[in-house]
Amino acid sequence: MQAVERMNDRTLYTLLKLLIRLLGRLPVAAADFLANLLGLLWFRIDRRRRVVTLSNLTHAFGREMTPARIELMGKQIFKNIASILFEVAWSQKFDKEGFLAHFTVNGLEHLKKAHAKGRGVIVVSCHMGNFEMLIPAIDETGYKGYAIYRKLDFQPLERLMREARQRFGVTMVPMRGASKKIDALLRGGAVMGTLLDQNVDWYKGVFVDFFGRPACTNKGLAVLAMRTKAPVIALYTIRHKRKYRIEFLPEIPLEDTGDRIKDIENNTQKFTSVIESMVRQHPDQYFWVHNRWKTKNFCPWPKIQ
Repeated sequence: MQAVERMNDRTLYTLLKLLIRLLGRLPVAAADFLANLLGLLWFRIDRRRRVVTLSNLTHAFGREMTPARIELMGKQIFKNIASILFEVAWSQKFDKEGFLAHFTVNGLEHLKKAHAKGRGVIVVSCHMGNFEMLIPAIDETGYKGYAIYRKLDFQPLERLMREARQRFGVTMVPMRGASKKIDALLRGGAVMGTLLDQNVDWYKGVFVDFFGRPACTNKGLAVLAMRTKAPVIALYTIRHKRKYRIEFLPEIPLEDTGDRIKDIENNTQKFTSVIESMVRQHPDQYFWVHNRWKTKNFCPWPKIQ
């Protein structure tokens, strides 16, 4: 049975890789047209995701935008997400130099300053722009990059995505059971990236403010930063057609009052507030289809100072 499953996984992996190669051969204009078309169809057909997206946008920007503008932005968000697949496929034909030529990096001085402290660097980011292409583009910084991620259950896709992400030197580190390895890498000066904008169950996170609502947010980043004393900086990427800009932001100061619970909450809030500021600058490029506020807080929620 296991041999059959492995054979099926190899077959599916081969088919997926072939599909990526075929999509990568499309002319850019044709690929963009198909991405826009698929995004619009997805917006119309997937009622659940459409409702989540428009509800999220209305809550975040309802006082600033009309319903018509919010719906227009919702359509653009679906088109942007659909284009990720086509852009990743297109990028596979480039060697390292050709791939990185499509990126510009701003704020690198913040990374250099943090790295000079000698404790490695934790880089917090979010699902913005083409976040899949951001990972291999980290090689442009000149630092050895690592990225913490959750492995996919579907092995053919897991293998394909891991290869795409690691093609230019970044090493993917599975989240489960990796705390000792991550600590050792940071002690060795690693630049360790992670995402912090997804809903988690109540027992994995703390509730912090995100666009005026309590959002259950993974506390692991705060725990890691407090344990290793590694500086934390923020990073995001945005796209304009087939050009991409990476922005490093200044170090986020950690609180260390000795009250572990309070420090975890306050540091997680700091990280989340920086992510919110990034999203506010480029809301049309954010992953609003995710129900960020799915986990509800049924206890009185004091405002974190």
